[in-house]
Formats: sequence, structure tokens, C-alpha cells
Amino acid sequence: MTIAEAAAFFRDGDRFCIVTHRSPDGDTTGCASALCRGLRALGKIAAVLENPQTTPRYAPWLEGLTVPREGAGDTVVTVDVAAETLLPENAEHLTVALAIDHHGSNTGFAQQTLLDPGKAACGEIVFALLQELGAPLDPVSAGALYVAVSTDTGCFQYSNTTANTLRVAAALRDAGVAAAAINRALFGVKSLRRLRLEARLTESTVFWAGGRVAVCVLPLSWREELALTEDDLDALASFPRAIEGVEAGVLLKEKPDGVVKLSLRTGPSINASAVCAHLGGGGHPAAAGASFKAVLGEALELVRAAFAGEGVEV
Repeated sequence: MTIAEAAAFFRDGDRFCIVTHRSPDGDTTGCASALCRGLRALGKIAAVLENPQTTPRYAPWLEGLTVPREGAGDTVVTVDVAAETLLPENAEHLTVALAIDHHGSNTGFAQQTLLDPGKAACGEIVFALLQELGAPLDPVSAGALYVAVSTDTGCFQYSNTTANTLRVAAALRDAGVAAAAINRALFGVKSLRRLRLEARLTESTVFWAGGRVAVCVLPLSWREELALTEDDLDALASFPRAIEGVEAGVLLKEKPDGVVKLSLRTGPSINASAVCAHLGGGGHPAAAGASFKAVLGEALELVRAAFAGEGVEV
């Protein structure tokens, strides 16, 4: 689907239910907020489906917009969702009419898809869509989109940042975004719990391939010992990649249900999405992930095998 075709879809339809992905980040949340506000400004009925995993860091951007499944509209639209398995539990078995996404690994689970893997954030796509629709861009909606594009680019530090990303950010700034306040809240402040976690990860980091690959493991027990919240874990995947000389940063998080979540951040010499595909996951060339059943020791060996499958001996 093109931007123009997607705009026609929204002009012709109504009663939109906007769905975010599991463990919602700034991109999916910001997109949902801005799209919902834009559609309402155009006279459409729109709401964001409640996501039980939304954290206090991002919840304010959805204030007044969310509804339970029973009160949701029947035209379901997902934002920043690459696969049906990433839908929150209360959205399972919904028929998705349109998926708006920027992941090249999108499975095509929706009836129609507005997909642009060349965009650093789904927020760039939603920005273009709202422009095509002629929706007004107030400071709150612009702020939501700024959250989307800034979080998916590491405040414009990551290699996925393009000239278009910066043009969108500039347009949002012109629309009244309080960029400095958002940047400090999302990137400039860490809880003491987070700093204690980073200290533990620093001491326990394991290096493979002569230092090219850094592996951090977060056992479930640490969450309890340090009283960590989901917000304390936000953007933690970038931590091992920040070490000097590291080309691939691996983060393995042990979850309560026996699942291990892999987050992988890489430089241009290693395709993160291809590595994660060996474990049933996917994403972008520089940022991808996977979830699978395993104990931590087994998970490490599975990740080793995934790297080897892409010709990276670790």
C-alpha cells in the first residue's frame, strides 16, 4: 500500500481500533497516540486498545485515548507491529485490516500493509500519512511522533537515522515539540536501580570473537534483587553495543515463563536480523530480536550457533 492508498483507507473507513505491540516502546506508543489524535481531529471515531504492558514512561502519551477490547472499534490498525505473535494478549485473534510498519521482516499478517523498511521509525510513516490526510499537527501529537522517531534512533545517534528522519524531527520541532524536555526524560535521566543494574552487567559481560561480540545476561533473580521495573530496562539492548571495539551487542533476558528474550544490536559487518532469524525472530539489519524457550546456559549456545549460521565464529 502507498501513503496515498492508506490515506484513502482512513478517509473511507471509521471506528478505528489502533493496536500497539507487546512490551510497547516509544515508537509503537508514539505512533498510536499521534494517529488516534489525528483521526479524531478529522472527525473519525478512533481509540487505542489498552495494552497491559504499557509502562509509566510512555503511558502519559495515551491518556484519554485507550479503551478495553469490548469498547474498541471494528477496523483494526496496528502500528510498528511486524508479526501477529507480537500482538498483546487482548488483541489475539483480531482481524487486522491494516498494518503500518517499518520492519523488513514483517510477515504480512494483516489484510493490507503500509510498509517502508527504509524508514528509521514507524513514526516517520505515520507523520507522512497524517500529512497526506491533512490532519492538524498540534504540539501533543507532534510530541508523540517525536518520541517515536527519537527512541527508535537513540536520539538520532544510530546508523538508521536518515536525512528524512531529521527533516521529520525538524517539522515536529516547528510544530511546538518540547524536544529538550523529552530528550532529558527519555535519554538524560536514569534511576539508581538502572545504574546498579548497569554496574552488574559491566562486571559480568562476556566477550566472544576476540572482543567483537559482547554478551550481557540478565537473570530473572536480578529483577527481584534490584526491584527493577520495565522502565528501568528500557533501551537496555544498546548497553553492550556501546563498549569500545564491540561490533555486536547481545542482551539475553530471562523471563518468568521460561522464555529467554534476545536483543541484538550490530554494526554494518553483522546482520542482526539474519542472526535472529535462526532463532525465529527478526527485525532490522542493525537491531533485531527473538524469544525462545530455554534456560540461560542453553540460550547462550543457541545464540552462538545463530552467529555461526551467519559466518561469524564466536
